[in-house]
Amino acid sequence: MVSEHEYLTHYSQLPDVKYEYINGEIWAIDNASKSHNVIAGNFYVPFRQHLKGTSCMAYMETQKVKMGQNYYLPDVIVDCGKQDDKYTATQAIVIIEVLSESTRETDLTFKLNDYKKIPSLQEYVLAEQDFMNVTVLRRNENWAAQFYSQSDDLIELKSIDFAITVAEIYTDVVFPEKKHFQAA
Repeated sequence: MVSEHEYLTHYSQLPDVKYEYINGEIWAIDNASKSHNVIAGNFYVPFRQHLKGTSCMAYMETQKVKMGQNYYLPDVIVDCGKQDDKYTATQAIVIIEVLSESTRETDLTFKLNDYKKIPSLQEYVLAEQDFMNVTVLRRNENWAAQFYSQSDDLIELKSIDFAITVAEIYTDVVFPEKKHFQAA
């Protein structure tokens, strides 16, 4: 067990590796794949452009989200809070996580349960990195999942008055080749 104070004073300040703090344990964040980075960037860049001049800011993998004693580092976050705390989002309204084999379980369990408790959070978006699929959970729809998997599907994030197609999210993503079964 590591204390919250130890996490904040030691682990969260290390430059080479990012760590989350979940239920008293330190979780190292794996290096992200190229696809993961492209997908996160395909959210971040249009968010940043869309939010210019507003009280909201988009961040990519740098701002912590605190829920209880847990600290998470979402892939992309839109925060509309005061910029007093330079490392922690205070009014997250949109959180994006890019799913991979190594993060899927945490993103769909610990993080989902904690994120739903953030009073300001309106939309939680999960984007698959190995195939085209985006899941959006919205507070005003009781966190029911909506799935988007067709290129021309339009995803509307009403909390920031923003829309993006699935094709735009997956622009320049190279998907892994599917393995084919060969009978012996």
